[in-house]
Amino acid sequence: MKFKKISVGIMGIFLFVAAGLPQSAVAKEIKMDLRFAGAFVTNSLPSALIHATGVGSPGRVEIRGYGGVDQFVGFTLECLGTLGPHIQIDIVENPLLFRFNDLSLLFAKNGNGTICINLSDGSSNFVINIMFDGGRGRFAGATGNAVITGEAEALDSGGTFLAETGTIVGTIVLP
Repeated sequence: MKFKKISVGIMGIFLFVAAGLPQSAVAKEIKMDLRFAGAFVTNSLPSALIHATGVGSPGRVEIRGYGGVDQFVGFTLECLGTLGPHIQIDIVENPLLFRFNDLSLLFAKNGNGTICINLSDGSSNFVINIMFDGGRGRFAGATGNAVITGEAEALDSGGTFLAETGTIVGTIVLP
C-alpha cells in the first residue's frame, strides 16, 4: 500500500513539473487582412507585371508579382457573379512576393483564380487563391493561404496599364 502511494505521489510530481516545461514548437498562425492598391502592366494580355502597396495585418507591405500562366476561357454573359458581356481568363499560376517594412519577405506560389474583363466599360474584377511557401526574416518557413479579391481599371486606351484595388485575406502559418 505504501508503494502505491509513493508511486502515485511521484507520478503527480512528474506531471506537475512536466506541465510547466516549454512545449515542443507549435505552429503560430498570423491573420492576413490587407487592403491594397497599385498597378499592373500587361505586355500581352493577360500576362502582367504587378506592383502594389498593402496596409493592414501583418503590416505595411510592397507586393510584386508576375501574371504568370493564364488561360483564355472565352466570352461569357456572367463572370464572378457580374452580369453583362465579359472575357473570362483563368489564372493557373500567379507568383507574388510580399516585402514588409522590416525587410522580411513572404513568398506566394501557385496562385490560381479568375479575371473577368467587362466588355461594356473595360473594368475588370478578379478572385485569386494563393498559397504561401516560404520567406525570409520573420516569415522563414511560412505556409498558409489567402484569397485576393479586387477590381481593376484601364488607364490607357490600349488597356495595358491598369490601376487595381482590393483585399487579401487569409492565414500565414509559421513553424
